[in-house]
Amino acid sequence: MASSPHSSSHLYFLLAFFLLLAAATAFPVTSEFELGRQRRIHFRVYFHETFLGPNNTTVTVVNMSLPNTFGDVDIFDAVLRTGPSKRSTEVGRAQGVSFHISQRDESSLIPLVLVFTAGDFCDSTLTVIGRLDDSGNADRAIVGGTGVFQFAWGNVVSKPVSSDDVGVVAAFDIYVVYYDGVRLTAIA
Repeated sequence: MASSPHSSSHLYFLLAFFLLLAAATAFPVTSEFELGRQRRIHFRVYFHETFLGPNNTTVTVVNMSLPNTFGDVDIFDAVLRTGPSKRSTEVGRAQGVSFHISQRDESSLIPLVLVFTAGDFCDSTLTVIGRLDDSGNADRAIVGGTGVFQFAWGNVVSKPVSSDDVGVVAAFDIYVVYYDGVRLTAIA
C-alpha cells in the first residue's frame, strides 16, 4: 500500500513536535520573583497635544476621507506636564496610536505608553489602553509598566481642560497600584 503525501507530513509534524518537547524539558528555565510591598498612589499630569505648527505632536497616517473620521489612524508623541500651562514642567511623553473606531461618533481606541522622563518616576513607563469618547472623556486601563511600575495595574481617567484648532490639553488622573522592591531571579 502506497503512503499518501498527507501521512508523511503528519509524521514529520509529530517528529518535530516531540523533538521540541524533549528540548524544552531538557533545558528548563524558570524564574522566581517577589513583588514586595504593594503601593497605591494617585497623581495628575497634563497631556499637551498639538495639531498644527512646528511643534506638532500628532500625525494622521491613515485618512479614509469618509463623512466622519471612521477608519482614520493617528500617531502621537505628546508632552506630559505638571500643569495645564505650556510653561509648566515637562515630566514625560504620551506616545501612542489613535484608531477611530466608531461609525456614529468621534470615539477612538487608544493604546498608549506614558513615558516618564523627570521626577520620582523618571525612566519608568505605564502602558494604558482604552476608549476615548466624543466628549473627550476617557477611563482607560493600566495594563503594565516598567521601571518603578513593574507589574503595575490601575486606571487613567482623563478629561479635557482646553481645546482649540491648534491643540488639546487634558488632565490625566492616574490611579496606579505597583510594588516596591520587585526582585527577579532566574533559575536554570
